[in-house]
Amino acid sequence: MNKLVTFITLPLICSTFIACSSSSKRQVEVPAGYTAKSNGSFVLQPYKEVVYDNGLKVVFVRDTTLPRVSLTLMVRSGSMQEAERVAGLNALTSYMLEQGTQKKTAPQIADDFGQLGTSLDINPGNDVTTIYSDSLNTGAQDLLTFFADVVMNPAFNDREILRMRSQMQAVLQKKIDDPSSFASHKMDDFLYGKHPYARDIHGTLDSLRRITKQDVIKHYLTFFRPNNSSLAVVGDFDENFENKVKEVFSVWTKRTVPAVKITSAVAPQALQVRLVVKKGLQQTQIRIAQLGIPRNHSDYLPLRVSNEVLGGSFASRLNQAVRDDLGLTYSIHSFFDTKKDVGSFDVSTFTKNETAGKALEETLRVIAAYTKEGANKKELSAGKNQLIGQFPRAIETADRLAYNLLALDFYGIPVEYLTKFNENVEKIDLKSANSAFAKVVNPERLKVIVYGDVSIIPQFAKYKPEIERLP
Repeated sequence: MNKLVTFITLPLICSTFIACSSSSKRQVEVPAGYTAKSNGSFVLQPYKEVVYDNGLKVVFVRDTTLPRVSLTLMVRSGSMQEAERVAGLNALTSYMLEQGTQKKTAPQIADDFGQLGTSLDINPGNDVTTIYSDSLNTGAQDLLTFFADVVMNPAFNDREILRMRSQMQAVLQKKIDDPSSFASHKMDDFLYGKHPYARDIHGTLDSLRRITKQDVIKHYLTFFRPNNSSLAVVGDFDENFENKVKEVFSVWTKRTVPAVKITSAVAPQALQVRLVVKKGLQQTQIRIAQLGIPRNHSDYLPLRVSNEVLGGSFASRLNQAVRDDLGLTYSIHSFFDTKKDVGSFDVSTFTKNETAGKALEETLRVIAAYTKEGANKKELSAGKNQLIGQFPRAIETADRLAYNLLALDFYGIPVEYLTKFNENVEKIDLKSANSAFAKVVNPERLKVIVYGDVSIIPQFAKYKPEIERLP
């Protein structure tokens, strides 16, 4: 929900981290030292994992289908690693990487990447920060040099810090103009309380003002370390380029990375509704959520299957009841937003102001009925087929494989998640899917954010909501 900045390119990021691979059942040439794992119906693109002396884990994925090379660095640093008083520190530090190095200014950096026909994408998040770029393989050596310089030698110029801070503050001020994103942010804040996931990754206007240059430097030196990062190298390259990657990144200095203490999110003991109202809004945004599971939870796949039935597909119960039968919305969906720490179960929809109360009532009714009754055999089969059917779209490129290998490693999940995905989905029975959902989702302890015009207030009187009025 806290997704202000798109990670790399959208096909690379998926909360399911399903898979990435070569096409089905074709012969794959495996270079020396590489692994090509199969699940019987497809073979993952050959890859190799190495760890340098400074602790940097590197995943090499050879792919000769296109004359290109890409680099993806995943740093285990996000809003989880910053104090509330300096919220936005990780994002500011991340964005500053391309605003100047020890020898180059921001325009020079932009020109370097531009000459290669590419750019640098830096994307901070809750748990990790991702840095990505690619180029034709004829420019691979320059790409590596420019990329490493940005990562390892930031200048943190005072003027650039002030400029970037102003840009981030402008983003925060404009966010209220996007009702959907604003409602989702309000839901994060309501659901997670004092937990770091409650915060916007860009912080607040006040917290950004408190961040000093010393804060930025300290954060970078503490968390942007090789032993706190993983690198994926993908594309048409040879052993000489692998050696060059090692030569360049081995000089990056490691440090002890401290453990971060966080305040646990607290689940409510009853249904809680909060109205956020502002005059003039033409539609009402509705968000329903509950604390969920971390990504490495054993019930992750059963929950994905059960959610397909409730609200994960066009044929879902929520879509059928709230959209098709009652015509209360054009779109409604549910999902499990899994993270390193506790994630969330979420339902998102919107409706006319006049039908806001009815839309919430019907949505809660469907959730309650599904929690009690669960899916039936036909729905379970359709949900499983939906997930398995989506799988090929997630296994087409080497870039996706590389990113997913980094992500799975971050979450502590073995690669067998990819190679046994279809098999493990097929094994899920009705009892395990329904019981997993009922264990996590309690319709009597949901939190609700309703963001709409002031005229909607009377429709929610029976919920005895908190009311926040915006100017």
